[in-house]
Amino acid sequence: MWFLSRPSLYKQLMREIISFVKRKEHPTLSYSEEAVSWCIKNACDEEKALLRIDPSWNFLDFNQEFPKLVKDGFKVIESFNFNWGGQGNISLNYCLAKHLQAERILETGVAYGWSSLSLLAYLNRMNRGSLVSIDMPFWGTQHEDKIGCVVPSSLRDRWKLIRLPDRDAIPALLKKNLSFDLCHYDSDKSYQGKIWALPRLWSTLREKGILVCDDINDNLAFKHFCESEMIDPIIVKTYDSQVQKFVGIALKN
Repeated sequence: MWFLSRPSLYKQLMREIISFVKRKEHPTLSYSEEAVSWCIKNACDEEKALLRIDPSWNFLDFNQEFPKLVKDGFKVIESFNFNWGGQGNISLNYCLAKHLQAERILETGVAYGWSSLSLLAYLNRMNRGSLVSIDMPFWGTQHEDKIGCVVPSSLRDRWKLIRLPDRDAIPALLKKNLSFDLCHYDSDKSYQGKIWALPRLWSTLREKGILVCDDINDNLAFKHFCESEMIDPIIVKTYDSQVQKFVGIALKN
């Protein structure tokens, strides 16, 4: 009934049915020892990762740089009776956008909107540019109006939120021949979802642009993508809600 009341998601309903029939476990429960081992072997922390990109870089902690934005964001979500996860890599995202002097940014996966907040705070400080965010509502839930809720109205002028699945929204963007400085992938966690989306996001990046992929320890999709494109990635060990995870960074040289 949830899908049936949302006509724009009918195609995604068919995909979910096909995926359910084929899969052996839910994507969020998947675990790849090979992916984890690869990540651990090659990982560094956020500050070292940024120094590999730019040796002159000074790491900036978003929570310290924008304490009021963060405090207000937590106030918004503290009364909710559902959990959409933590802040993610907001400092890393902000620093990468600043390094690139990014004006055109694309992200997939919004939830509360912490990553969106960090990128929009950067754009607002620079007084230029725009962010396009793609996020299909969490299916089966009734909290669609809360997507991006930590982003205050004062930062929304530079933001376009597309409430569709990746497989509908990304092809539509590709048809517009848009180019981005920074792409952040944090939506479909499955191998199939990542291996489908990453090459398409990569094609939208300008020369010297950066692609960031969250949760690369879940499966080998990011590793296989980098091998297919002959990319030497930067693997970042980070924490979200005190849970260790790994983020992949690919530079388009």
